[in-house]
Amino acid sequence: MPPAIPDENKILRLRREIRHGESVALARALTESEWERVRAFVRRTSRESLRLRFGQAADFLDDHTLKRFFHIVNGRGEMIWMPEQGGAICAIAHLVRLSPVEAEIALIVRSDCTRRGIGEKLLRATLVHAARQGLGTLSALVLYENTGMLRLARKVGFEPRKSCGVAIELEFDLRQIRDTAMAAFAPEPADAIEAAIR
Repeated sequence: MPPAIPDENKILRLRREIRHGESVALARALTESEWERVRAFVRRTSRESLRLRFGQAADFLDDHTLKRFFHIVNGRGEMIWMPEQGGAICAIAHLVRLSPVEAEIALIVRSDCTRRGIGEKLLRATLVHAARQGLGTLSALVLYENTGMLRLARKVGFEPRKSCGVAIELEFDLRQIRDTAMAAFAPEPADAIEAAIR
């Protein structure tokens, strides 16, 4: 049975307690105020960054399109945010379960926040979060032209699995994390906050 969703006031109180740079995991439908934060993120993210993340050009200012691409599928998906001071989202990772032991991961950093290590910090926090969920493998489908994401994926330990036309499928064995110190891999997981806002 899924845990109860806290009321909006409790969610807002918990968000104020989040320190800059901590990740927040959401495994439920977003509230309207959360959708507004995602809209603000998209407005500050270049069309090219969005195209590289989603593999196609789309009008993300259209609410129907935005929700189609950013929607969390209850029971199968999670959205992990890296907020900046003030609460604006500076990076988003999606984690979608493909089976009880495998999930797909995708990540995007807001255009004005790139090259600051935010993507790496969020990716590492998401890997630890996935390992704690009992997942064994993460896969990612990345366009060949998305050299920044491919470089980051290699840096943290993703391995190429196969070529898929214009993209490459990568895989991360989460046993790497469980067999080492998880805390050392991602120094600032927000476990208490993650559990509270689900």
